[in-house]
Amino acid sequence: MRINHSAVTSPIFQLVRTLELDIQFGENGWTTRIELFQDTAREDRFRCHVWELEMFRLTPTVPVDENGHAAHVSDDMIMVERSSVRGPDASIMHKTFDAASVETALEMVVEDLKKFLEHVTSEEAT
Repeated sequence: MRINHSAVTSPIFQLVRTLELDIQFGENGWTTRIELFQDTAREDRFRCHVWELEMFRLTPTVPVDENGHAAHVSDDMIMVERSSVRGPDASIMHKTFDAASVETALEMVVEDLKKFLEHVTSEEAT
């Protein structure tokens, strides 16, 4: 599947796997979501996105009080894309890369995450 138009600069990618895990560095911990996408025109082409759940204090635009100011503030968990998840070598996260299969691509993503964890903690990941 492809859209041929000057505004479209990439193939169409389809979500093929979603992984979720919890990461803890000292006192700080968070949930990480990894999404693996496959090119719909080329079975050997993939891309990956990494998201983290993060707490944000939001000021909704509605409702407003009599002065036009936000009537409420809310604390919400939001998925935020993280581009900083990279190992000491060139990371495949957030890039288009080639792999023989979905399973191979998934293994590459997990290996990349292990390299990142080893780089940050100096502890071997198995």
